[in-house]
Amino acid sequence: MKNKLSLHVQGENKSIEFDVNHVFNAGYAGSDQEKVQEHIDELVKLGVEAPTTTPILFPVSDYIVSTTSEVQVQHNETSGEIEYVLIWHDDELFVTVGSDHTDRKLETFSVPMSKQAYPNVIAGDVWKYEDVKDHWNQLELICWVTSEGEKKVYQQGTCADLLNPEQWEEHFSKLNVKDDGNMFFSATINTEENTLDFADKYEFELRDPVLNRSIKHHYYVNVLTEPIV
Repeated sequence: MKNKLSLHVQGENKSIEFDVNHVFNAGYAGSDQEKVQEHIDELVKLGVEAPTTTPILFPVSDYIVSTTSEVQVQHNETSGEIEYVLIWHDDELFVTVGSDHTDRKLETFSVPMSKQAYPNVIAGDVWKYEDVKDHWNQLELICWVTSEGEKKVYQQGTCADLLNPEQWEEHFSKLNVKDDGNMFFSATINTEENTLDFADKYEFELRDPVLNRSIKHHYYVNVLTEPIV
């Protein structure tokens, strides 16, 4: 059964409804390769093998994309990260914000498998890409985390910190990423402290300072009870 999403087009009195076709997650896709290396170093500290090339792009299953406000996980070593998200629908391109919640234990074994373990959470609102294309680099990305009641800024930057959609064209063409119903997660920006937080709550926002609007979403992380084995 297909994963059907209904997302509101901000600024217009309409929604887009579609069956998710294919989902693609990027990695190590920062525009500043020194910062990319810092992020790789963050993950190497956790036992994740460094990539042989950057950026990377891989498919994940269509069912993992969700607008949920709660993610259930198997253990405490999981975390989210802010990303811009592209959606192709009826010959139009839309953009929103999301988080590919990741199993950091599993990531030491396989990055694609770690991304498959939990939902790719997205906001329920989208913008038309054409409306923001001319000021793309000014779009702001900010993520907050809350742990044990304490909230702090976890990540903060702009879309200029990541490869833009045009810079992905060669990779998109190889995997037919731009087919109708497909979704693309951009990879993330560095954390403020260059460390990963295993938080209780993630809040993320995509801000447009030119058109004075924003897309927001949040979700809680709930660790499942211990199994009987």
